[in-house]
Amino acid sequence: ESDAARGSWKVRKDFFGQALRECRVPADFLHRGASGAMAPAAMPGISKGRWTPDAEGRALLETIFQADNFPARPVRLQLAEALKVNQRQIQVWFQNRRQRLKR
Repeated sequence: ESDAARGSWKVRKDFFGQALRECRVPADFLHRGASGAMAPAAMPGISKGRWTPDAEGRALLETIFQADNFPARPVRLQLAEALKVNQRQIQVWFQNRRQRLKR
């Protein structure tokens, strides 16, 4: 197994930049983000940024909201597939929209 496949030695740092210890991490574990900072690649819980639906997606969501402001899971799954986002993002959109309705 080559060094590239096994990864290389990196000094891990905590939130404040203090060196914790040396450990072997996979070579593809870190990648440079848009800001140029190193960030974990494809890790659960790491945000990819904020999603906002485009005009067409917003119109679809609003149409569904007018019909039912608490859509069932199958409907949310269909919306998520149509808009190419996570089902959770659709759920949060509906939660936020219900809150806007209250104001």
